[in-house]
Amino acid sequence: MSKTDTVAETEKTVSTAAPKIAGSQTATVGPAAPDPMHLWNRLKRTDPKATKPFTRSGGFRGTQIDPTWRLMMMTEVFGPVGKGWGYEQMDWTIAERMIFICARVWYLDPETGEKCWTGPQWGGTEMVRRRNGIEAPDDECFKMSMTDAVGKCLVQLGLAADVHMGQFDDSKYREEAEAFYAAKSNPDLQPTAIAAFEEEIRKRLGACLDLDDLEELWRTGAGTRLREIGTVDRTAQHRITSLFAQKKAEILEQDDDEGGDLEAA
Repeated sequence: MSKTDTVAETEKTVSTAAPKIAGSQTATVGPAAPDPMHLWNRLKRTDPKATKPFTRSGGFRGTQIDPTWRLMMMTEVFGPVGKGWGYEQMDWTIAERMIFICARVWYLDPETGEKCWTGPQWGGTEMVRRRNGIEAPDDECFKMSMTDAVGKCLVQLGLAADVHMGQFDDSKYREEAEAFYAAKSNPDLQPTAIAAFEEEIRKRLGACLDLDDLEELWRTGAGTRLREIGTVDRTAQHRITSLFAQKKAEILEQDDDEGGDLEAA
């Protein structure tokens, strides 16, 4: 494989890489529009370890999501509860020996800082539980009703959307989710580590003088690291890959200019 082909393969890694620069043409690109799916995509994938199957009367089967894991995910994306996000009770009522609570969730947009709200949702729990044929009051019913209501609100943001969309019924998808969270726990794939790697790549690309240098940088670990980053942060992978594509375009443009100067001489 030639040095040009190797770098070209870099560009093919991500289809949404920055546009290639041809010759001396300069593309004018306006500010990128906000991605309406940004939060949804950050929250949609569920850790299989935080789930377990359940069966209800009548034979209904589903996947139960750990409430504490949901709180952890919201904290990871928005910050501590009460500071970056939270919830409030809007109404409550008792009917048919059940307690119903209506709640809504607020959060601060990570990009704008704007305070936003989900739509209100109701959660309900039986006030009496039966064990060994004996009924007794359930002192957890209010808490469970609030947990139910908040969980439904978080679905509106995309939290654990893959479970609610039935993707967990696919064993292959569950394996991919397990691989994703295994990679996410890798210290080298944490946001700070990815940011440090991106900065290192920028500096090393600045020192590349020709396609041989660019190929060497790709072959000495950059390509492998980018594939790993792609398992947890596709946006960062796209962004860093586009740096390689941009540098290749600059080198080719420089070579064309130097070739033209030689012909003129």
